[in-house]
Amino acid sequence: MSRISLVDSPADDVSTAVFAEIEQELGDVPNFFRAYANHPGLLSANWEKYKALMVHGCLSPRLKQAVALVVAADNHCDYSIARHSTLLQELGVDPKEVLLIRTNPDHAHFGSKDHAILELARHANLDPYNHAERLVAAAREQGARDDEILEAIGVMEMITGFTKFIEVMAVPPD
Repeated sequence: MSRISLVDSPADDVSTAVFAEIEQELGDVPNFFRAYANHPGLLSANWEKYKALMVHGCLSPRLKQAVALVVAADNHCDYSIARHSTLLQELGVDPKEVLLIRTNPDHAHFGSKDHAILELARHANLDPYNHAERLVAAAREQGARDDEILEAIGVMEMITGFTKFIEVMAVPPD
């Protein structure tokens, strides 16, 4: 049972506008955004960050969703694991490949640059104080640009925050 109410029909103009934009971009309003709607400013800020990283940006949707799935799995967030697994499948990724990304991302089918970016983002989540310099350099050696590196770290950071929020507040699956 959720520890916070999920807003279905916002009473304020800010949340109403954000919900309309989320529905237009994603097709529905995920439950974690419905939970954030209890604080319209926080809902708006989180949607703007999500939109900048996951809807727009320079990395492929497949790589961004892979980073999100790996971070969700490493953070043991069942809601986010299910959500990002589904989103990867909606992008045309085979369910066996989704499982591989989730459980053994080193063997997932990505090019060398995307592997380096995924490894950097995962490492930044699990152990940000150890070998980050080496992993950033490795990503650059594989052709990653600074904007791509920043976007991957941004996705990691955002998903880490979302997974912690979802778990603490016991947000139910969509």
